[in-house]
Amino acid sequence: MFADKETCKRCGACLDECPFDLIVTDAEGFPKLRPAAKKTCINCGHCVAVCPVGAVTLPPMPVTDGLGPDQCAPLSRDLRLTPEQADQFLSGRRSTRTYRDKVVPEAVLNHLFAVSSFAPSAKNGQPARWIVTRTPQATRRLAGMTVEYMATNSIFPGVVKNWEKGLDKILHGAPHVAVAHAPEDGFNPAEDCALSAAYLELAAHAHGLGACWAGFLMEVAEGCCAIRRELGIPEGHGVYAALMLGYPKYRYQRIPTRSVVEVSWLD
Repeated sequence: MFADKETCKRCGACLDECPFDLIVTDAEGFPKLRPAAKKTCINCGHCVAVCPVGAVTLPPMPVTDGLGPDQCAPLSRDLRLTPEQADQFLSGRRSTRTYRDKVVPEAVLNHLFAVSSFAPSAKNGQPARWIVTRTPQATRRLAGMTVEYMATNSIFPGVVKNWEKGLDKILHGAPHVAVAHAPEDGFNPAEDCALSAAYLELAAHAHGLGACWAGFLMEVAEGCCAIRRELGIPEGHGVYAALMLGYPKYRYQRIPTRSVVEVSWLD
C-alpha cells in the first residue's frame, strides 16, 4: 500500500477497516503495509475505498500499476436509495416463471455479471464462474436433458409428464439460464456462489428483468455427467447456483404479505 503523504490526513480509517489488520503506521504516523501483507492481503480494496481524501493506492490489486482512487468509481450521494425505496425494491422482487419471447442483449447480461462480482465472498476469493446460454434453443436443450435424466432415474414424474404435454417446468421457457460453478475445495464455494447469484438476481430486478432459481437443473447437474459435459463444468468444480433470466411476461402490481419473522434477542 502506498499513501500519498502530501494528501494523507493520517486519520486512521484505512487501519481500522483492514480486515486482517495489515496496515500499521510509520514513524511519521502515515499508514503502510506490514511485511506479512504480501502473503495475507486479500486485495479487497477497503483501504482505497474508505480513504476520505483519495491518498491510498494498493499495488497488489488486479489493475495495472495497482488500484488507486482514480480507478475506483465514486459513490454518488444522488444515487443513494432512501429506506422506503430500498424496502420496496427488495420486497417487490418476485421469482419470475413466465417470460416474454425476447432474448436479453449480451451487453446487459455482461453488466449484470459484473455487478454480481461485488457480492461478498470468503477472503474475497470471488470463486463464482458463470456459464450462460446465449439462445432460447440452448436453454431448452438443457431443460430437455434435465427431463431425460429425471425420466431415466424415475424422479419427479410430474415434471416429466408436464414436459411430455409441452409444459416446461424446468426452466419455464426462459430465454437464458446462468449456472454458477466453483472449485469444490474452496473456502465456502456454495455460500459464495449463492451470494453472487443473489446479487445477480437483484441486479436483474433493477434492470427490469425477471429471474428465478433453477432448482431442478441445479440438482440434476450435480449428478448428470451429460449435463456437466454440455455445460463444460471443469473437474473438481461443483454446481452451486442456477438462475433463469429474461424479460417477465407480467408486471406485479402489489407486494404480498409474509409471515412474521421470528427473532430472538440476547442481552
